[in-house]
Amino acid sequence: MGIFKGNFYSQSLNITTTLNIIFPDESNDVTPVIKDKVRVLYLLHGLAANSDEWIRFSKIEYYAKKYNFIVIMPEVNRSFYSNMEYGWNYFDYVSKELPSICQRWFNIPTDRNSTFIAGESMGGYGALKTALKCPEQYAAVASLSGVVDYKAFIDRVFKGEFLDMKKSELIAILGNVCQVKNDDDLFYLLDGSDKIKPRVIQICGLEDFLYKDNLKFKKKIEALAYDYHYMEWNGDHEWPFWDVAIQRAIQFFLELDVEKTPIY
Repeated sequence: MGIFKGNFYSQSLNITTTLNIIFPDESNDVTPVIKDKVRVLYLLHGLAANSDEWIRFSKIEYYAKKYNFIVIMPEVNRSFYSNMEYGWNYFDYVSKELPSICQRWFNIPTDRNSTFIAGESMGGYGALKTALKCPEQYAAVASLSGVVDYKAFIDRVFKGEFLDMKKSELIAILGNVCQVKNDDDLFYLLDGSDKIKPRVIQICGLEDFLYKDNLKFKKKIEALAYDYHYMEWNGDHEWPFWDVAIQRAIQFFLELDVEKTPIY
């Protein structure tokens, strides 16, 4: 398994940032499920983490080899994958600069049918926003316990119901008025998409504090013309759940039967 970790200067961010990439290789320690062309997965981290979290807390290296995926894991700090009002242009970085850099440096596949995006929690929000705003780039997207109702999440922070984020952080992202723009609202993006649509899988645990928000998003997207699949099972907002969920997401990307294909 080839794992590359590097630092480089981002023109979008005007700072040096960190990037992890997994390249599947052939070996005797993993029996692959998929042996045809390699595909690309942009895998996004959550609020309290960084580009290392998927490598540290899941078996994503194993899954990359099992399912033949290049996995690209960028770092966006606590930005909610946004072009911040008082900060950095993380949305531009993830959606535009990063794919260009990876293609130029690593010659990764760039066709839409081979490109996917996923994330957990804040990363689930970032994955959906990126795929809905740039559907020409991604065949499918996965939200794992995603912050799918951004407005409701912000309301929790300001009411003191979510103590892991400060109001000042949201002001830095959204501005002093702290209102969510249409381009950052997943419900608006669902309605406003008259472009080609990515396939969508949404997964959330029954004990997750974002479960009701995920059901609200489910109700919305089911009324629209999306190729959409929803899954839930017992689980909280934590890595044992996401380690299984990312496998189901990858299986969905590959159009395998997510209800019957084994979990490894």
